[in-house]
Amino acid sequence: MKHFNSLLTACLLFMTLGLYAQPEAGMHSEAGKCYAKCIIADQYETVTEKVLVKEASSKVSISPATFETVTEQVLAKEAGNSLSVIPATFETVSEQKIAQEASTSISIQPATFETMTERKLAKEAPRAIAGALVSGQMGEEGTLTTSAARFENASEQVLVKAAYTELRIIPATFETVSEEKLVAPAYSTLKVVPAVYETVTEQVLSKEGYTVLKVIPAEYETVTEQVLVKAAYSTISTSPAVYETVTEQKLAQEAGTRIERVPAEFETVTETIQTAAASTKWVKKKADRNCLSADPNDCLVWCLVEIPAQHRTVTKQVRKACAAGWTASGDDCIRTVEIPAKYTTISYQKLVNPASSTKTEVPAKYTTRTYRKLKSAARTEATNVPAVYTTYSYQKLVTPAHTVSVQVPARYETITYQKLKSPATTEVIEIPATYRTRTFQTLASDAMATIVPCGNRVILENVNFETGSAVLKASSMAEIRRIAQQLKGDPGSTAKLIGHTDNQGGEEMNHSLSHRRAKAVYDALVDAGIAASRLSYEGMGESSPIATNETAAGRRKNRRTEMVTSGTTGETDCNTYTTISYQKLSRDAQPVVTEIPARYETVTSQVVAKDAMTTSTEIPVQYATRSYKKLASAAATTLTETPAQYREITKRQLVKPGGFTEWREVVCDADITPSFYRRVQQALNDRGYNVGAVDGIIGAATKSQLTKFQRDNNLPIGRLDFETLKALGVRQ
Repeated sequence: MKHFNSLLTACLLFMTLGLYAQPEAGMHSEAGKCYAKCIIADQYETVTEKVLVKEASSKVSISPATFETVTEQVLAKEAGNSLSVIPATFETVSEQKIAQEASTSISIQPATFETMTERKLAKEAPRAIAGALVSGQMGEEGTLTTSAARFENASEQVLVKAAYTELRIIPATFETVSEEKLVAPAYSTLKVVPAVYETVTEQVLSKEGYTVLKVIPAEYETVTEQVLVKAAYSTISTSPAVYETVTEQKLAQEAGTRIERVPAEFETVTETIQTAAASTKWVKKKADRNCLSADPNDCLVWCLVEIPAQHRTVTKQVRKACAAGWTASGDDCIRTVEIPAKYTTISYQKLVNPASSTKTEVPAKYTTRTYRKLKSAARTEATNVPAVYTTYSYQKLVTPAHTVSVQVPARYETITYQKLKSPATTEVIEIPATYRTRTFQTLASDAMATIVPCGNRVILENVNFETGSAVLKASSMAEIRRIAQQLKGDPGSTAKLIGHTDNQGGEEMNHSLSHRRAKAVYDALVDAGIAASRLSYEGMGESSPIATNETAAGRRKNRRTEMVTSGTTGETDCNTYTTISYQKLSRDAQPVVTEIPARYETVTSQVVAKDAMTTSTEIPVQYATRSYKKLASAAATTLTETPAQYREITKRQLVKPGGFTEWREVVCDADITPSFYRRVQQALNDRGYNVGAVDGIIGAATKSQLTKFQRDNNLPIGRLDFETLKALGVRQ
């Protein structure tokens, strides 16, 4: 509060001096020029210094002890005698013995057949001529079905009693008249005469006749005799020398030392380092509302604000002391460990009993040799195999189905009514005629024959669905029953139901809808008594239009269900065929005679050429080479110095404090025009300080960019002084 009062007092003093127009001491007083004090920002420089992170240390590297290999001869086995056996030698005597006499072998090369396949008519397709009965299907093949004559009920008024007059005194007299009235007119109906078939049976060749050769093999008798394999001889067996094992201890490695090393332990120490010293800066506050000066800049309050120092935390590693028994060595702790000498057990063989030999007699060896002797040669017998026939029956059309026109006479009934015979002769009272309603059947359409087409595609015009669904309308059931009746009339035919849609909606949705609609017709026909095995269904979606989808009429035609009919075999002629396969003789069987030569076997026997004997061989003493390690140099350590580690810390250091400058020449208010402002704005834009529109008005954007330009170039801040204009390249 005291600081604020001082600033307020200074502001009032400044306004008082302005009222009296007394220049401040040191202020320039050149006529026609204006002067003001401006603010200069604090100037800093960046200083980089090194901070110790890890102290210098030394590292111990261990040179392990070295050993040299010493080799010496050690007794492994004492000298002795070895008896080696020279076995008896034999000479091989070979002779040829008959094993099987020569003969002939007959093998049969069997007859070969080729498979012949042909189609035979099993049942002719029924035929019917539609003629004028069904328009547009003249000559097509199919099954003839009939549609009975259709009648409709007709009603008419029949005179029961004619109008007459009645006298009150003398009533009129009547007579009864009977006459024949037409009830149903005569018509003709078509009677279906079904096709007549006869069963035709014929013999079909299944396999041609051929000859089978039967092989009667040759007969042999077995002859057995004794044959010498190896003559008698003598053999010598040896008893080897007997040794005992002697064991003793020998030095394998001398005693020595080794140095063990473990890494030293470090602890983390944190230290705070100053990166920027404390400083002050001038901050412009709001003007005093009670200021009496006309210039708002005269009443601004500047405060000197303290900026605290900035610090940075640095972490470094400090080494701990080694454990008891260990010595510090660089970054490690080491200790010396004694290694005792190593010994190994050496074993060798010592002679106890020398080798000896024993002679054994071996008797001669014989073997039984058996061979086959030809008794009768092989031969063949030929057997004739007759051809094989299969009885095959099929239906052959004798008389095709046709229609016969049958005349149905007209039907009459007798009706009785009263007919006036004589009128009354007195007062006449008009009595109206009496009628009654008579109902009878009149011919609406004559009977006709319809062909169920085979292999034809028919659009089911009267099969319709609810909008956007696969639910059949009730009006479609009459057409479903009619189609079922046609299919029942031809049990050998099959049908495929294909659903189609227009292009309204998505393609996947239309395909699903067409599939479900075809399935709905399929289910309805199955419910009407058609076997499911005779029916199939498929959805085509919008892929097969028959009219344009651009009009409502075209889309209505594209929304359809088609029925494609065919025979049970898929043939479009609806005939029934069967495949007949039979074997046709390609080449007859024939014998092949092969000469089998006599077979001999070599009989080999061993004859003693020289008896077995022994020889004595001196066995020299045996030594083994034993190697062990001998200490050449003890383990040692090498000390390596590791320098200290530093980290570079960057901080800002105040070079020159800012504040109010001395009096500087500024542009007078009378010289500041929109044109002058536009030149200042353009100069700022040219140097990358975007002030927005160059409109000659010093707004917030222009003031902000001007201040930024002055800070970046270490210029006085807040005034259009001549130093700033010079930096911008703007002349007054």
